[in-house]
Amino acid sequence: MKSDQLITIVLAMAGWSIAYWSLLRRDRIAKKREMRTQYLIEAYRRLESAGNRHTQSPDDSRKLESAIADIQLFGSTEQVELSRDFAVAFSTKRSASLDQLLELLRRDLRRELDLGEISDRITYLRIIDE
Repeated sequence: MKSDQLITIVLAMAGWSIAYWSLLRRDRIAKKREMRTQYLIEAYRRLESAGNRHTQSPDDSRKLESAIADIQLFGSTEQVELSRDFAVAFSTKRSASLDQLLELLRRDLRRELDLGEISDRITYLRIIDE
């Protein structure tokens, strides 16, 4: 085997290895991003579901606790700060607004999913069974 052929084979193998590791890294980053986005979408849904209600059921309370925990684990710095502010206010007053946190989550998730911006405020629909 000539040295030119050996160099070609070594370069081809090195190129393949670099491409393979690059693909693995990109897939791992994409999977993390997908998982983080899914957790934040679910947190958004739980917050919206539990928020702006006249009474809280035990299930609503658990949804709220779980959503805040997920945001503190997976959220951006600003999301974590707002979730902490909400948790502190809620624990001292037994009431607090979720609007800022929900609007931030909505904005960031829409950006992550390449959806258009929405400037309207969050609108809650609450149907009271009588």
